[in-house]
Amino acid sequence: MSTTRQTVLVTGGNSGFGRLIVVTLARQGAHVFAGMRDPDGKNAQAAAELHALAEQEHLVLDIVSLDVTDDTSVQQAIESLIQKSGRLDVVVNNAGVSYIGPLETFSIAQVQQQFETNVFGAWRVNHAALPHMRAQKSGLLLHMGSVVGRIAFPFVGLYGATKFALEGLTESYRDELAPFGIDAVIVEPGTYPTTIARNRVPSEDSERLAPYAQAMGAFLAAFFAENRSATPPDPQEVADAVSQLIAQPAGTRPLRTVVATASQRSYPQEINVTAERATREYLASLRALLLVALAENE
Repeated sequence: MSTTRQTVLVTGGNSGFGRLIVVTLARQGAHVFAGMRDPDGKNAQAAAELHALAEQEHLVLDIVSLDVTDDTSVQQAIESLIQKSGRLDVVVNNAGVSYIGPLETFSIAQVQQQFETNVFGAWRVNHAALPHMRAQKSGLLLHMGSVVGRIAFPFVGLYGATKFALEGLTESYRDELAPFGIDAVIVEPGTYPTTIARNRVPSEDSERLAPYAQAMGAFLAAFFAENRSATPPDPQEVADAVSQLIAQPAGTRPLRTVVATASQRSYPQEINVTAERATREYLASLRALLLVALAENE
């Protein structure tokens, strides 16, 4: 971490990757705001545990009530953070839910809720944070993606679609915000045994699900096998990757970072390398065409 204390907001800071990221960054000297829904009710225990840890280890760690699906909640959270810290250096868009099942077996309400949390929620937080980052001419938007946001798999397709959407948002943010000194990056974890994995929401239409049940069971058993092994992957790897990205100088951070076991890492990385090269070349060709057009109009 830098010698200057950074102010970091982590959404979904009550559990899973979010909690690990909160604790890791606070222990490294950042002023961390752990965003969570209903910290005085549903997440009271998680909030109390973080408060106790902060007191025990003398961490600069605050709890902020934050529901990424609610405009007012997001605005109030950002405003209270700015009033307390005076700035916002990093947003870690970690809050998310995971729906599982064949695509045709979801209700429209489930589809909407999946996107509302994972995609619109990140956009809401960024929308509230960016005026402050542009004013200070610095900042980092970090999004929690997934390997299923780079490779489409069966039976996790709805969740994966939201992560594909985050990929597109992150790329556009990166080019749009660079002139203001603001970075945008995305972390792509593989499968890890976290609370989001344990709390997956099944699709609602059991009648439509029946023809898929056998194939879905076989695929998911193989896909998540490492999580149930004697040596499951450690979610702390993701928190460490986030910490390392934050510590890198602005403008040098990679767009995408895959964090996964060897068996899950190579293919997304290969896709990333190819896609980023093609994108750079295509944008360069567009800029060249623009320069030609401008010259012809002089």
